[in-house]
Amino acid sequence: MLTNTKPGLLLLLLLVFAVNLAETRWETSLHSGSPVSAADYRGAYAVQQLEPSFINFEFHDRTASWAMYAYSISYFALFPALAIAVLIALARRPELAPFRVLCLAVTTDYFVSLPWFLLFPVPERWAYPESNAILLSDNWTSSLIDSIRPISAVNNSFPSTHVSLTVIVIAVCWLFHVRLRTTATALGMMVVAATFVLGIHWLADIIAGVTVGLLSVAIAWRFTDTSERRELALASEFVVMRKRPRPARQLARAGGMQI
Repeated sequence: MLTNTKPGLLLLLLLVFAVNLAETRWETSLHSGSPVSAADYRGAYAVQQLEPSFINFEFHDRTASWAMYAYSISYFALFPALAIAVLIALARRPELAPFRVLCLAVTTDYFVSLPWFLLFPVPERWAYPESNAILLSDNWTSSLIDSIRPISAVNNSFPSTHVSLTVIVIAVCWLFHVRLRTTATALGMMVVAATFVLGIHWLADIIAGVTVGLLSVAIAWRFTDTSERRELALASEFVVMRKRPRPARQLARAGGMQI
């Protein structure tokens, strides 16, 4: 079974990646004329109505250059670097449980998100003219967004995969006491902020991404906990302490007295 070994779990991740690649290519082929359909615009209108009135991208094009560079690096470079680093850190551990939880959570995340991508298409914020947003990273270079298009269709915005996978990485770091987990959390928050500041994701995408990420970790934990309860406890450094006798009772027993 794929989930019983680390090579098998890596193969599972590759299969998920391949399915995502095929799904994105298929969806893109359906929009040969315009990348955003009428149904996509209806989805964008729906999520826009959920946002508070103070969220306004009217002056988005005036964002400071340093912010544009910092958030672009966070979204396009920091995110994959952080995910790969945690993946390697867990793969190097002798126990299987932490690596299994991460891989199963990522797999669950994709298949929970997939029905939303297909049945409730929402374009990225910048692709909806009424949002007043621009794709901020394009002020640097359009090759950044082009680099992820084969695995991220423009109308697969809800829920945010960037956010959900970042939440999974952070949750696993704390769940299994990964070194530098506080730093990983801070970097992960930068990634989440970048999805909004760059004009890519809606507030609803981000909230849904957080929810899907936490749900995926919970499902992966429960699935693994069923078969590897002891290993999970050891890997998580959760020591189940048995109730010890009170000192007075111990002293009484040593003297032959009964209490």
